Amino acid sequence: MRLVAALGVLLFAASAQAQQTISLPKPLVADAFKKADCDVEIDEVIKDLEFAGDLTAGLKLVEVSCWRAAYNFGSILFAVNPKEPAKARLLRFKTLGEGGKLIDTYQLSSPSYDEKTKRLGSAHKGRGIGDCGSVGEWQWRGKDFVLTRSWNKDECDGESFEVDELPDRYLVYPPKQKQQKKK
Repeated sequence: MRLVAALGVLLFAASAQAQQTISLPKPLVADAFKKADCDVEIDEVIKDLEFAGDLTAGLKLVEVSCWRAAYNFGSILFAVNPKEPAKARLLRFKTLGEGGKLIDTYQLSSPSYDEKTKRLGSAHKGRGIGDCGSVGEWQWRGKDFVLTRSWNKDECDGESFEVDELPDRYLVYPPKQKQQKKK
């Protein structure tokens, strides 16, 4: 009986967290939309913001839809103190640009957040079957997310692009250390 009651409490807590809503002022989101070059209708997305999870120090991670395409979607993310939503901060992420240089972006493709590890992931398919594209992983460091790993597969060749299966195969960040030649 205690086990059933304990499971009920856990399920209720998980359900309450999933249903938690945080509203952000429309002008704040509109400013973020301009910075991130979002193209969805702001009134459509602002009423149903997604609570992604707890960060640290009372901050919550809130996801706002930014764009939609055939098999990808993009979001912007905010660090929000629920007591002061007008002070929500649009998060910026380092990602790999042309030539492997780190660049800043405000939007991530298909983001996912693991609240326990404080890791944020992003996956962008190069085409629908997902055999090419890019994947990124960021770690929360108390104030911002820091890029920890990035994978890229340009060739859409029908072969799987699952970074969990072969984590080193398409890893492009951090750069692989060149092997020193033995004398």
